[in-house]
Amino acid sequence: MGRYDNQKIFRDENGTRYLNRIQYPKIELRDTDIVVKGLYGQRLENIAHKYYGNVELWWIIARANGQVDGSTYMKPGKEYRIPQNIGEILEDFEELNR
Repeated sequence: MGRYDNQKIFRDENGTRYLNRIQYPKIELRDTDIVVKGLYGQRLENIAHKYYGNVELWWIIARANGQVDGSTYMKPGKEYRIPQNIGEILEDFEELNR
């Protein structure tokens, strides 16, 4: 589960390699979202595994909650929403990164 697993490597006309920038979809608030409170030491990967069955989808929870600093630790006491429309979110992600 690497940070750059979903990025494509490109080469320019001089053969220099570079990574493209990943674009993430906007994740709208929905009535179906689940709300949980962060606990000390809890990580977004654990919550993604619990609700999605896949630790690599932690970024969905991070983006939905405005936690875009790269940290995967949850803040104790903060309410986090867990989007349930992951199929739609993943389709939007794929569309943005073709």
